[in-house]
Amino acid sequence: MHLLLIRHAQSENNAAAAQSVEAYQQGRKPDPELTELGRRQAQALGKWIGSVSPRPTKLYSSPMMRTIQTAAPIAEAFDLPITINDLIFERPGPVQVVDGTETGHPGSPRSALSAITDRAVFPDSITEEGWRKARIETVSEAAERAGCIAQWIRRAHKDDECIAIIAHGAIGSMVLLHLIAPQFAANLRNHAIGSEPQWVGLQNTSTSMIELHPNGYEIHWINRVDHLIEAGMVHGAIAVSTGDPGTR
Repeated sequence: MHLLLIRHAQSENNAAAAQSVEAYQQGRKPDPELTELGRRQAQALGKWIGSVSPRPTKLYSSPMMRTIQTAAPIAEAFDLPITINDLIFERPGPVQVVDGTETGHPGSPRSALSAITDRAVFPDSITEEGWRKARIETVSEAAERAGCIAQWIRRAHKDDECIAIIAHGAIGSMVLLHLIAPQFAANLRNHAIGSEPQWVGLQNTSTSMIELHPNGYEIHWINRVDHLIEAGMVHGAIAVSTGDPGTR
């Protein structure tokens, strides 16, 4: 089977992190939306991605505003529904800052998420009260969840399928490591956020295509941003950290 993994476009938190650590910590939102640049990135991706081969026949998204907003033009390009999977959220889950202290957040209500696009299909676990217990996920829990996502990708899909997943930079990297370098992924639970010795850099709206075989895999591409080059948003090759302060 083929996996097309896509990172969401630039979010409000991404933009704040690009300014400074202080701006990110002070302005962090539990479930940020896309910036104006992020919306243009998503539109550019939607315009380009229809030519991808093999063509995905299933499209999944995390239950966060930025991924569903990124998924909307992709769904139009593929003429597919967006199946929301509440296992694929960004680590350590939605986080809010209250009186200078980070605490868990339950996530956006179903009505706010469903207002983004009528192509989104939600599980019953996503309600008006959110979709997650308001707690911060630990490093070990995030590593275990990434392994569960990797297992679900392999076990829930047929060998001849191509699926697309709109996810996040950190959990996306961790899932890729579980799929292509499990010897490194097993060690993720032992490293604090930002200190992992192995990582897969994923830029906003980058695409990665992995072909998974029963006993192996073939990497076709990772962190590809042709659509941003064509749209004049990126010039040349860029090798800079893709991490946000405190989250990577």
